[in-house]
Amino acid sequence: MTQQSQYDFDTVLERHDSTSIKWHMIEEAMGPDSKDVIPLSVADMEFKPAPEIVDALVNAASHDVFGYDYATDDYYDAFIGWMKRRHHCIVDRDWVSLSDGVMPAINTALRAVTHPGDKVIIQRPVYYPFTFAAERNGLTILDNELVLDEAAGHYSIDFDDLEAKAADPRCTAMILCNPHNPVGRVWTAEELTRIGDICLKHGVYVLCDEIHADFAHPGHEVTLFGNLGSKYADILFEFTAPTKTFNLAGLLCSNAIIRNADLKRRFDVAAENIGGLTVSHFGMVACQAAYNHAEAWLDELLTVLERNVALVREFAARVDGIRLIEPEGTYLAWLDCRGLGFASVDAQREFLRTKARVWFDEGSLFGHSGDFFERINLACPTALLQRVLNNIEQALAARQHN
Repeated sequence: MTQQSQYDFDTVLERHDSTSIKWHMIEEAMGPDSKDVIPLSVADMEFKPAPEIVDALVNAASHDVFGYDYATDDYYDAFIGWMKRRHHCIVDRDWVSLSDGVMPAINTALRAVTHPGDKVIIQRPVYYPFTFAAERNGLTILDNELVLDEAAGHYSIDFDDLEAKAADPRCTAMILCNPHNPVGRVWTAEELTRIGDICLKHGVYVLCDEIHADFAHPGHEVTLFGNLGSKYADILFEFTAPTKTFNLAGLLCSNAIIRNADLKRRFDVAAENIGGLTVSHFGMVACQAAYNHAEAWLDELLTVLERNVALVREFAARVDGIRLIEPEGTYLAWLDCRGLGFASVDAQREFLRTKARVWFDEGSLFGHSGDFFERINLACPTALLQRVLNNIEQALAARQHN
């Protein structure tokens, strides 16, 4: 007997008149005749947040005063409880620094431990704000490009290359994405340990973005870097947030875990030097409600994501020229479209937007190794995803006949 859904993950929301960047960018680029174009690009969800979170926000809006405030004991207890319950990770309150987002925190950590002219390792194809963070802080990028096994459709790390780049005397930091956006790898404990040992050996700080850590697909388990042991505490920053997990990005809330007291002090000083980092008032309310009361919403969402992955898997299996890189984590799908044979990434993007009427984050955004790939946001009603896939299939059929 099928268990009845407790939450609504089926309603397709009308977001054209909202302040959503994802939907607005279409009209801005394509004009008012683009209402039928469907974006599955920017990594926020096409779902309303859990009603438990909405109720907490409404209550706060009705009764709170919106002046300067601080993170309460209840806030820290909610965060620490979540990390212990969902990730078996013991977090001391003294290790936690607040931020309005993971990327502001990563930029702050870079300013704490690097100097202009230093070098930083990233692993392309990777979340493109990592590139912006490096460049805007005057750093040279060392690209430890992920290796795609063409036969298996599986990405891995070139550890020899990583070691060589970490050994560069001007290399002071590595920005790591765990799980990896966009390719969907959930790094194993063994892989993370090897990264940690290389960075420890060469004095390279690890800035670990774990914002997708609450999303692992069956057969995979996210290992938080901080769970590998205290030996890495002197080089490690971990960044997490409820914003991806519960669709709260606009409420500006994240937490940095920094176990080494001196490293945390340097981070906090770097934050003070730009006026300070903190959680927004409503971000604090939402985070606390999410971690304390909305766990069942997340568990149900995970089943929806599995259904959507299966839909894309079936689509890729029957459409010539498209291959799904099987995701292990995140709510993103990485599609290999090289087999479609477009002359350029611009031609592929134009076809998808104008002919298929869909808008993705094209793979070239994540580095040249992402050329002719597409990143699809799966955190949407299955019916909406089905429309997108149907559009692509029909447009490809028409292209073949022309």
